[in-house]
This record gives sequence, structure tokens and C-alpha cells, in this order.
Amino acid sequence: MRNIIDCVNAFLPLLHTEYEIILGRKGVSVELKIVFNKKDCFHLMGLQYLIDRPELNRDRGKVFDEIVEGKIKKEQIESSDFYKKIEKRVHYLPLLENLLDSNDTVFKYNRKANIYSMIEADYLMKNNMESRNLFLFLSKNKEDNYYCRSFFPEEKRDYTKNQASWTLLSKKKRDLLSGSEQLLYNRLKAK
Repeated sequence: MRNIIDCVNAFLPLLHTEYEIILGRKGVSVELKIVFNKKDCFHLMGLQYLIDRPELNRDRGKVFDEIVEGKIKKEQIESSDFYKKIEKRVHYLPLLENLLDSNDTVFKYNRKANIYSMIEADYLMKNNMESRNLFLFLSKNKEDNYYCRSFFPEEKRDYTKNQASWTLLSKKKRDLLSGSEQLLYNRLKAK
């Protein structure tokens, strides 16, 4: 099983990465620019559920840094009475970059179609990795970029049911440090 160290190590390169995705449906196209913040990793791992770990109840960016620095140890996290609840998330989260690089399905997320869900999101990505469906929910931030709101493997419910599927038209991945750009997918016609 992968652990929180694997999660933060896999998330570190994403902090200087940006994805630009163009989706289309019924003659309409939308552009999503996905950015990453170390505070988001906290929620994606599910650490908010470990209410018996007081060292996690503070600034999420600092918690991320302290995991990276080894001040918060994986054994501390795994000793939580609630760790079983997030164990599968933690196991699959290091696959996040692979999930974003792949060209599986993107849905416009309508929370009303999942009446039992509390997730507030704008888009939902579904990918199958290691024989498991993984869900990644995207929300818009104040700067009109998108961020990873929630992430988890499929358990009992398929969150894509009754959601509108969009067609991937283009996907670029940018390294914000070097300025290099990688075209991951392109179905757009050259002008």
C-alpha cells in the first residue's frame, strides 16, 4: 500500500504544473486550466477525516510541508482510528498525474444528479487505473482556474451516472518553471 509520503512526493511536481484542457459538447467548447496548491493535497488525501490527529488541525499548507520535511510521520497518520476511511484514497492519490495525463472521460458535474453527495464541483474526471475506477472532482477558484476538489476510488456509487459527458478536444501540460509545454492530446483542427 502507498502512504502519505508517496502522496506528497507525487504531488510536489504538480505544484509547478498547469493543465489546459478543452472540452466540447453539442457545438460548445469550454477551456479548463487546472492548477495545484499544496493545501489541496491535504483534502485529496482525506486528512480532514482524521479528527483524532491534532497535528493536522491547522494550516493545510504547513501540514503538507511538515510531511515533506518528515516532521509529521506516516506512522502518526496511520495510527488514527479513522485511517481505514482514507487508506484507499492515499493508496491511489500518487496516480493523480497519470490520471490527468490520460485521456479518459470528463463530465460536467451536476450535484442534483447525485442527491446523496455533498460534493460541490464543476467537473468530474473518471479514469480506470490498476483495475479501479478513480474519480477526480474539479472546482473553479477565484482566479477562474480549476483545482482538484476531491478524489477517491469508486466504492458503491458511480458518480458519473446521469452526468453529461464532454468530449476531450485538446490537453496540454505546462511546466511553469521551465516554460516547456507538452501536447498530450489534440483533436482540434488546425486553422
